[in-house]
Amino acid sequence: MLASVRPFRTPAISSPGAMGAPQESVTIPGADGLVLSGWWVEAPNAKGVAILAHGYFMSKGELAPVAYWLWEHGISCLLFDFRAHGKTKGGVCTFGYKERHDMAAAVRYARDRAPGLKAFAVGSSMGSVASAFAWADDPDLLDGLVLDSSYGRLTRAILGWWRFLGGTWLTVVLSPTVLIGGPLAGINPFKVDVAQALVKLQGKPVLLMHGTRDSLAEKSEAERNLSALGSESEAVWFEGCGHSEGRWEQPGLYHSALRSYLGRIGVLDAI
Repeated sequence: MLASVRPFRTPAISSPGAMGAPQESVTIPGADGLVLSGWWVEAPNAKGVAILAHGYFMSKGELAPVAYWLWEHGISCLLFDFRAHGKTKGGVCTFGYKERHDMAAAVRYARDRAPGLKAFAVGSSMGSVASAFAWADDPDLLDGLVLDSSYGRLTRAILGWWRFLGGTWLTVVLSPTVLIGGPLAGINPFKVDVAQALVKLQGKPVLLMHGTRDSLAEKSEAERNLSALGSESEAVWFEGCGHSEGRWEQPGLYHSALRSYLGRIGVLDAI
């Protein structure tokens, strides 16, 4: 169980720089004395700034293709490693709950680098959760959020993780980890509920993206998250896709939805 809160550090296997974008290695002062490792991608005459937040067990390289696409569309990007992930030293993983502080620090850094521009977050799984909690804490933090493959309740997500790895039998065998994991991470998993945070974002523009066959963050949990949001939000469902697979399996739909959303929040020209 200790490995769950101190996961193996997955190296970045891709980067915007490797795809041809300008890339600067940066360090970001975080909470709890942490220093976050990041990449800054500067777009000439930028129209906005995106903060890209990776998922559990991943690193800042996970969303490199998205950052490159955004850069091609005139948007500067910040990618960074959460606590206990990638090249960020220290910390214990709390599956998005305390990572909200890392996210807030990253947004502040991006806004300092790109003053006056609209800032939005693109999250994947845990990164979506951290982004939602951070924006709920501070209504002025962001101008938009792409909530990709977010879980709803942490207790269900923990069981979903075991189901994702080994099916129903592993979920049954390892169900006690819901009780054990909380003390190790320093949180009460029964009180970590993304929908409760999203209620605070009613009236804010949020784009929810989710696979209809996500076994880790079930579609019913995504629908519950969507119902917590107001009329300013919208959902895109990737038919037949599992956890965080939409942008890989259906890139046309992903990019089309993202382009339309950025037009709606005034970062790109409306289409």
